[in-house]
Amino acid sequence: MAKFQVAIARCDDYSKLGEAFEQIKEKASLATFEKKVRGKKVLVKPNIIGLWRPERAATTHPELVRAVVSWLRAAGGEVMVGDNCGIGGYGLNQKAAQISGIEEASEGAYVNVAKDLVEKEIDSRFFQKLVMSRPMIQADYIVNLPKFKTHAMSLLTLGIKNMFGILAGASKGMVHNAAHRLEDFGEALSDIYRFRPPDLTILDGVLGMEGNGPTAGKPRRIGCLLAGGNAPAVDLVATQMAGVNPREVHHLRITLERGLGPQTLNDVEIAGEFKTIPRFRLPVTLARNRVIGFIVNRYAYKRIIDSRLVLEQDKCNQDQLCLKACPTKAMSWKNDCPTIDHDKCIRCMCCFEVCPENAWRIAGLMERFRGIRG
Repeated sequence: MAKFQVAIARCDDYSKLGEAFEQIKEKASLATFEKKVRGKKVLVKPNIIGLWRPERAATTHPELVRAVVSWLRAAGGEVMVGDNCGIGGYGLNQKAAQISGIEEASEGAYVNVAKDLVEKEIDSRFFQKLVMSRPMIQADYIVNLPKFKTHAMSLLTLGIKNMFGILAGASKGMVHNAAHRLEDFGEALSDIYRFRPPDLTILDGVLGMEGNGPTAGKPRRIGCLLAGGNAPAVDLVATQMAGVNPREVHHLRITLERGLGPQTLNDVEIAGEFKTIPRFRLPVTLARNRVIGFIVNRYAYKRIIDSRLVLEQDKCNQDQLCLKACPTKAMSWKNDCPTIDHDKCIRCMCCFEVCPENAWRIAGLMERFRGIRG
């Protein structure tokens, strides 16, 4: 069986991205892809999760978007750039593209894909139909530009999860609500990826994020770009670079079990230097601790002992984006600040992701014992 190919180019600063991108094109043999896109509609799908500037490392860096748009246009493609970010409404969608620098970097190719929606049937045990952005799913080719970063719910968010952004409107909340267990959410992400896999994935790992991502973690200089025609293969390589067991990343595990990518790293042909990232910090949630988490998930009362979100009220700017993002209406406004009803909360982390001030923080059992209000 032919091996899946993943290219790696070292790049420790975005000022050197042009050189690294040329290496990726050569190592990933992208000349073949160039021939395919001539005269075709090509969607460039970055990660625009919310109102975050590039230096926060929560979104795909605009310089990578700029390089990819320029390359595809030179190849004769009809290029558009778009994503559905984690906050609702097409107005905020475009604002997020502006703040992230991606709208400007798109050089006229940015499209507010939240304005043109269509409902599609999807093969999933959690839902039958989801609302998606028509320009995204009708493109002839999709070039997927995820960010190399952690995620407090899915552990890592890379190429597979970036395709969650084809969903628009209330569909993201519907998915969280229907599949709120970690394993179920992973399966739902795999269902969405299977509906429309990207044709090329280029992972932005120049400046990534570790800790409590996807927005409140710490920027981490990883120093590379990864690329391949199969997103699960790219994710598998990146996961093992981060020192993470791929089976712990549920959406990756399920996608590979479905035969949509390589079974092991032995099935991947890597062009470039593979290096593990020393001491890469994962999200701090008790239920994911390898030993304690096993006991908690199976034998303890998870709702008591599991980590919770707490508000640092002095950081809250009262924009109420978290209320609007909550899919279960577990959040209400009391005493000039948001309050979570933990009986309704499904820990989807939507409020955590969309807050531009990082006012929500993950607190474990011991921290709550010290009296922090949850």
